[in-house]
Amino acid sequence: MRFVQTVLILILTVGLLSADSIKDDLKKAEELENHGKYKEAVVLYKGLLKEKMDKDERFNILLNIADIEFDKMERPDSALKYLEMAKSEFSENYRRMDEVYYRLGIVYEKLGKYKDAAEAYQTVAVRFQKSKYVDDALDGVERAFRKNFREYVAFIGDEPVTKLELDKELESVPPFYRSAYESEEGRKKLLENLINKRVLVKEAELRKLYLKSRFREELEKRRQQLLMRELYDEITSDVKVAEDEMRRFYNKNKEKYKIPAKATIRRVVVNSKAEADSIYEALKNGADLDSIIKTKSVAPDAKTGGWMRNLGEGSKPKALVQKAFKMKPGEISKPIKIPGSNQYAIIKVIEKQEERYRPFEEVKPQIEKTLMAKKAKENWQKFTKSLWDKYKVKLIEESGEEKGTEEKKGKG
Repeated sequence: MRFVQTVLILILTVGLLSADSIKDDLKKAEELENHGKYKEAVVLYKGLLKEKMDKDERFNILLNIADIEFDKMERPDSALKYLEMAKSEFSENYRRMDEVYYRLGIVYEKLGKYKDAAEAYQTVAVRFQKSKYVDDALDGVERAFRKNFREYVAFIGDEPVTKLELDKELESVPPFYRSAYESEEGRKKLLENLINKRVLVKEAELRKLYLKSRFREELEKRRQQLLMRELYDEITSDVKVAEDEMRRFYNKNKEKYKIPAKATIRRVVVNSKAEADSIYEALKNGADLDSIIKTKSVAPDAKTGGWMRNLGEGSKPKALVQKAFKMKPGEISKPIKIPGSNQYAIIKVIEKQEERYRPFEEVKPQIEKTLMAKKAKENWQKFTKSLWDKYKVKLIEESGEEKGTEEKKGKG
């Protein structure tokens, strides 16, 4: 009996050691990948596939190999092999099968197998509607459909250029210039431009210009920018702002939403006090303001009816504005001396708007946008800071001494 127990303990111990060894190798492979040693990482990952392990770990390894082969080593055929392995080894109902199908769509598209790509993307969109790749898969279906569309407008060797692709090219032209390409002659020019782009790229690829250092550096820089943008969108996508948060912000910052008092007046400007008094009396007795402004006013705005619209309390001329804000709509002022001149003005207040605040519902979308941006920034900064720990960042001081993340944080 003791012998059997001993054997069982030995078997379990070996199993545990094997599991620990697998975890160690997985960690090494991930570190190699993080340090850009992709060939070494793939070799280690492929070796691990021969071991018995948890199904989720095996699934991760297959996807990791496919991703490295496709994205880092530019071998879509090899990536396809490992994605097909994942597809055959795991049930269609496996909770992460959408990740396989979406990658299959990308790989098929790269290989020019547009029908297969469309089917893979469509599987994600139809069968995995809660997948994070749904929107991207729908875009992929549209791209593949444009390539499969049988109404061709040109061929570059055996590669067709479809009418839908030409339509898509037209959509990418800024609206201001688009009309120039909508005529028959314009579409012909657009097609020539599209073909030129494709043959130039083909020629550059044939000459293997993608191997040049300058190209690789620029490509990597652009790749990093795009990846960071996608990561930002992913990290901040769940940011939400509650109604009570928006109301608190509104009440705290209400002065930002103040609409100052305004007045609209019409004026008659003349060169003497006597003439101003005469006009004032005439207006009080019902004389026509339009006629008087047109025939008597010497102000430049007489031609347009003497209108002065939407005057704020700080608007000029101050003498007229200050008087207007003391009057009621419809009221006509006595002659007002215009400072610095011998002129006098008579004004009629047409409309007055009291100082008010824009209502919450009106500014709610603006507040939501402001708070969303603030929260997104905070989330992003917090997330970025956490990556320093995850990737074990160490700073080298000028003295040559290493400072770990935690030590640096303590100083802060």
